[in-house]
Amino acid sequence: MALAVSAKLANPTTIPLFSAAVVLALTVGPSGVAGAGTPTVVQNPSFRPAPDSVVIDFRADAPLQHRPRIDRDAINPVRFSDLGAHQRDEAPGDPSPARASLPAGLAQVGGMVVPEAMLDGAVMVPDASLDLAARPDRQAGPEEICAYPDEVPPGVYDYDYRPGQEIPRFHTVYLNFLGAPDGLMSGGENSAENQSGIARTGHPYPVYGGGEERAVAVAQAVANDFEDWAVRVVYLERPPKVLPYTMVMVGGHYSDTTAGPSGGVAPLDCEDFGQRNVCYAFQNQAPTSTQANVVSQEIGHTLGLGHTEASDSVMAFGYVTTQPGDLGFNDSCAPTYQVPGQSAACIGVNKCHCGVGEQQHDKRTLSTSFAAAGPDLVEPTIMLGSPPDGAHFEEGEEIRVELEPWDDVGGYGWKLIVEDAEGEVLVDQVDYDRALVFDLVGLPPGVYTLTGLIQDHADHVVTHSITVTVGDGAAADETGGDEAGQDESGSGGSGADTGSDGTAGDDAGLGGDMLDDGCGCTSGRPPRPLAMLWWLGLLGLRRRRR
Repeated sequence: MALAVSAKLANPTTIPLFSAAVVLALTVGPSGVAGAGTPTVVQNPSFRPAPDSVVIDFRADAPLQHRPRIDRDAINPVRFSDLGAHQRDEAPGDPSPARASLPAGLAQVGGMVVPEAMLDGAVMVPDASLDLAARPDRQAGPEEICAYPDEVPPGVYDYDYRPGQEIPRFHTVYLNFLGAPDGLMSGGENSAENQSGIARTGHPYPVYGGGEERAVAVAQAVANDFEDWAVRVVYLERPPKVLPYTMVMVGGHYSDTTAGPSGGVAPLDCEDFGQRNVCYAFQNQAPTSTQANVVSQEIGHTLGLGHTEASDSVMAFGYVTTQPGDLGFNDSCAPTYQVPGQSAACIGVNKCHCGVGEQQHDKRTLSTSFAAAGPDLVEPTIMLGSPPDGAHFEEGEEIRVELEPWDDVGGYGWKLIVEDAEGEVLVDQVDYDRALVFDLVGLPPGVYTLTGLIQDHADHVVTHSITVTVGDGAAADETGGDEAGQDESGSGGSGADTGSDGTAGDDAGLGGDMLDDGCGCTSGRPPRPLAMLWWLGLLGLRRRRR
């Protein structure tokens, strides 16, 4: 396909909170033949190109970004059972007269933040530098999944083919009612690390003010909104960092972010490429149904849904003119909300499902990315493709570790764990960028256990371990490597976290403590972590595989 492309960065030096929004001018006609009239495209800010490898450097003078990490969840001093103590009748006010604003290059439309280019009709695609050409290896093109394949512009539903990104997917949404006492950080979207494109770095995010009883009711109503899909909603316990999940900060005020006036705000992530987005619902004292509607709308934005004029949909722009009570997702093509002379919606995706970019079908859009509700009976697998078990390396030699994760549906995550001969954990690091390759530099002489751990949204945790020797292995434990091989119970000798009993969607008790929402990253050689308590607060969503 011959394309005339002119690429430029949209305010490249002033978009620190998202990846640079790449805008490219297309001259591709409706059928893929060069022609005039096709809108420009803008790169999805949530798309993260894969790095060559993740470098972990054990040397004393290693750069900070390459030092060994153990990604722990710190403990939040507030517990879910403490919400009653934080209940308040008055709505929070603006605590900052000199409030921060969105970074240049981004715009807010109601409760949605989009690249400015979308207001002028640009189509959001995952990777603007790659998706302009035909991709013969694509896993599912518009002809397989779209009701109107001839209307779909290049790059839509083309994906990037790295593990974990497959469609359909399973997914988890965490409703964070506990706030963030240490604040969130700007610099991208990563729910596990409290990174948000619209965060006020270091600004303490307040605890939900509606009390425990209302929080439970809101969570149950939100779970009902997603009951048709394999999207589970949890609120008592924060998911482990290895698992991709959306986080909703419930409570606070719009001035606790860089957003403008709104009842909630979220980044628009067409096709849910990010999988780790953070959104906000500034709800505390409103009726339960109103709060649930706002929460579900902000989640919907992170999953690729824009505003519509459908009065019975949670995606409606504003709720003043909509039907009262608890709303759901629309099951027909409805007009998207239009600012005069502008638009902000996933135009390409909408053309796929409605044939018109200015109409949106909520349920078709969600059903393309997410599997139908039901149990996940297939456990994932992970293998260390290299080095081979028992490999020997000279002191100072770089060790390349290649991971091979797999599941029958997308949405899973994985990490690498490195232990020494005494079982001390030296590295416990999530592969956020899905690089699949870790380069270990500067390991001192000894015997080490390398473990790949994978987890899916049914809490299946599977590991694969090998041992390697560096130098003469003077510190070797003679039993090192006896536990190598696939440990499908998730409890092998790797020191990794253990999962549940492998069942999915069962009702869980409503008691228990919440894990903190902060980054507990450490460097060096910390003590071996205790086993984590996982997933006490699952809302029992029925799930069936599509």
